Formats: sequence, structure tokens, C-alpha cells
Amino acid sequence: MKKLPNSVKWLIILVVLAAMGAMMWAVNDRASRVEMPAPDNTFGIYRTADSNS
Repeated sequence: MKKLPNSVKWLIILVVLAAMGAMMWAVNDRASRVEMPAPDNTFGIYRTADSNS
């Protein structure tokens, strides 16, 4: 890596960062399309919004 010019090093860094960004975007896009089930409130640990107050 010592013989490479700085421009080539920065190009490699930018390509790696772009690939990481593309992977994050793909994961986020896929996760946003997954329907999550409602939380199981068997033990009553989740608060519910009261419409009276």
C-alpha cells in the first residue's frame, strides 16, 4: 500500500464506504417491508393508551 498514490487510496476508501452504504440501504429497505406482529402483552408489561384521559 505504500507505493500507491494518495488518489488511489482515497478511491479505494470511497468504494468501500459506498459498498457499505449500499448494503445498509438494502437491509433497511428489506426490513421496512417486513410486517411485525403486535407485541405479546400476556404479562401486561406494555402500557396501553387510555382514551378517557
